[in-house]
Amino acid sequence: MRKVILRWKTVSLHGSQEISEILKICERLEILGHLAINEKSVTQLAEIKLKEGGDLEDISKLENFEIIEVHEENDDGILVSLLCTHPLAVSAVELSNIHIHPPYGISEEKGMELRISGVSNSVSRFIRLIRMVLPPDNIAVQTFQKEDNRSIWESILTDRQIEVLEHATRKGFYSMDRNVTLKQLADEMNMARSTYGEHIRRAEVEIMNKVMKDLQ
Repeated sequence: MRKVILRWKTVSLHGSQEISEILKICERLEILGHLAINEKSVTQLAEIKLKEGGDLEDISKLENFEIIEVHEENDDGILVSLLCTHPLAVSAVELSNIHIHPPYGISEEKGMELRISGVSNSVSRFIRLIRMVLPPDNIAVQTFQKEDNRSIWESILTDRQIEVLEHATRKGFYSMDRNVTLKQLADEMNMARSTYGEHIRRAEVEIMNKVMKDLQ
């Protein structure tokens, strides 16, 4: 069993022409649930926040989207039933042994985050498909095993590497809007910048080796 979080920055989303078109119309398009699924389409419950001058009809003009019903509108956005015929969206929802967790969506401010879980082989196949269509900026993988997760990482990383990673993560070093430097982090732990950086680098190598092994 595996849980994966895929993240894209806004600038990366513009690599998809269709998503780029959506972001011209919407500040945010969030999928809250899946209402109906067949082999050619998925009907989604979506909340849409239009940009100034944007129109719902513009979304229906896109190749793979159609607004089929407007439910309500408030300051948060417009709640609609959205018909999506994009092959990737349909296959993601329809794939056996894999589950897409709403809510998910596209945001001009935050980019996109997609959470999936399922049987390891099925999740790996879906990730390979995603990478061909729109490579994520970040993939976070959690594999569920009988062994305690912390014990797994303690067998891979040294105590010092774990300590440095926990500190760096807590201070926002791995956040998308990072505003802390390696030197600042090193100073807080009374280390030389080069020493702190080496702990980080070696830990990242070990983590990525494990992630890639899990994805194979």
